[in-house]
Amino acid sequence: MAVIPAGPESFLINTIFEYKIMPPYNSALEDIKSRLDIVDIVSEYVALKKAGQNYKGLCPFHTEKTPSFMVSPSKQIFHCFGCGSGGDIFTFLTRHENLSFNEAAIILAKKAGVTLKKSPHDAARAGEKETLINLNKDALACFQKSHSHSPEAASYLKKRGISVEMQKSFSIGYAPGRKDALFSFLKGKGYTAELIKKAGLVHYGSSGNYDTFRHRIMFPIFDLRGEVIAFGGRVLSQHDEPKYLNSPETPVFNKGRVLYGLNLAKEFIKKSGHAIFTEGYFDVIAAHMYGLSSAVAPLGTALTQEHGKLIKRFTEDAILVFDGDEAGVRAAKSAAGILLESGLNVKVLPLPRGEDPDSFLRKNGKEAFNALLENPVSVVEFFLMQKADKHLTANEALEVISKVPDSIRQGHYIKLLSEGIGINEMFVREELKKIKASQLKGAHRQAPGMKPLAKQGPSHEVYLLRLLLNYPEKAERIFESVLMEDLEHPVIRSVFKRMKEGMMDYDVLFSECLDDEKNLITELSFRADFDDAEKALGDCLNRFKKERRQRLLNEIQDKVKKAESKKDARLLRALQIEQQKLLGLKGH
Repeated sequence: MAVIPAGPESFLINTIFEYKIMPPYNSALEDIKSRLDIVDIVSEYVALKKAGQNYKGLCPFHTEKTPSFMVSPSKQIFHCFGCGSGGDIFTFLTRHENLSFNEAAIILAKKAGVTLKKSPHDAARAGEKETLINLNKDALACFQKSHSHSPEAASYLKKRGISVEMQKSFSIGYAPGRKDALFSFLKGKGYTAELIKKAGLVHYGSSGNYDTFRHRIMFPIFDLRGEVIAFGGRVLSQHDEPKYLNSPETPVFNKGRVLYGLNLAKEFIKKSGHAIFTEGYFDVIAAHMYGLSSAVAPLGTALTQEHGKLIKRFTEDAILVFDGDEAGVRAAKSAAGILLESGLNVKVLPLPRGEDPDSFLRKNGKEAFNALLENPVSVVEFFLMQKADKHLTANEALEVISKVPDSIRQGHYIKLLSEGIGINEMFVREELKKIKASQLKGAHRQAPGMKPLAKQGPSHEVYLLRLLLNYPEKAERIFESVLMEDLEHPVIRSVFKRMKEGMMDYDVLFSECLDDEKNLITELSFRADFDDAEKALGDCLNRFKKERRQRLLNEIQDKVKKAESKKDARLLRALQIEQQKLLGLKGH
């Protein structure tokens, strides 16, 4: 078992991981970190550009227009100077993917090629997710078997023009009409009723358990690794409701962070340089069937910024191809704003009224669709194409433009809008300023606990911690001169205490720290070195001495007042002598 100093995260690691090969350091975290480069990890989620010795990009943890997110390859840390968030590869993955520390460590260990053994507690937790995925696999097998025995399902898919090849590629199945067909099948596989319910595949009613999906064409939903995590079902009968039904959210499924078809489309998106966003299952399948294999769709919900971030891992360009009716236009407008805010370059491919990608492709074929795809319109042009009041259209477009983080792209959109509505660009920019000011008033400036912490602390305390982090050889002198009670800022005091207790190694210290402490450490680690570290240290220590004397003088003054009120002449004389000594020291 790897030996790790006691602490919140290191305790978790000690209880979870046992190495088959002894790591080169005394920390399990260090072994994983030594094999991975934080720049490579972060680059999977954020577009980074070289900035001196570091890398810079737009922060994935808050919306910003000017990059303030820094990554240090030498120190293997990141820090955002906009929202104050900072950490290492473990912190980044836990925050970005909304994972527990243990889940992030397991993923990174796999990337690093480190074999880990889980504790019984964590194995049970991870085991539940694995069991749910296995349960979904068995459910899919049941749906596919039922499909092979259902002429009605086969007839429906044939009518919709879905080839047998595409049915296999997307693993399409069929949920039988019997109320407990799937439940009985899964019970026979050894799964408990409780687990089947947790997977969202069964409900409990007055007459007992009944399947969530009945008499429906079934579309399995896969994660990027190709694991079945949920299902969507489409009714066969026009009288059944709802028309589409998706699995509820479960421990393995979050609909706001999954796109249908992305497991198949991701490589094509990289090759084509763009992602095609459609509205539904059949749109995606039809697009893939006609060779447009970069098509994806949200799962019965509006697009989210998480969807945008997901696509940014593969491309910077998105093309919206929504239905040509009024609902499709509204959805496209909303989606454009969300994806633009995510930092994507968004264009729209308008379809004739009454058409969707599925119907258009089946009627007109691939060539006609490709002809449209060669000339998608900008978001601004799409707004201007709608038959509505000019000023209302301009305001709607400006609301979307205001969300664009790239100032150059935003300027381009403003120019297009100005020309499209025939109004001087200066007036359009003035209106945009008003919209931004209104948004700023209503927005929460920064989340609690995510403010740049160094700005909150006294400057000499911040300097002291910077000196400790960057000049560990001066630690002994600092610890001899500065007391815990000398520090006012709680986070600085907490980090100082850890270092004074012996955690001078950067990685060991970092593994022990809480989030606020990590945010502060990374912020200070990106600060430039002192021109004269010795002078900076001398000034700091002098400031601490002066403040300590002042505290003592204040305490004596309080005691003097009490002695005077009690008319204790002896105590008063002793206090006055002590006061004079301190005043004499203060003059030096």
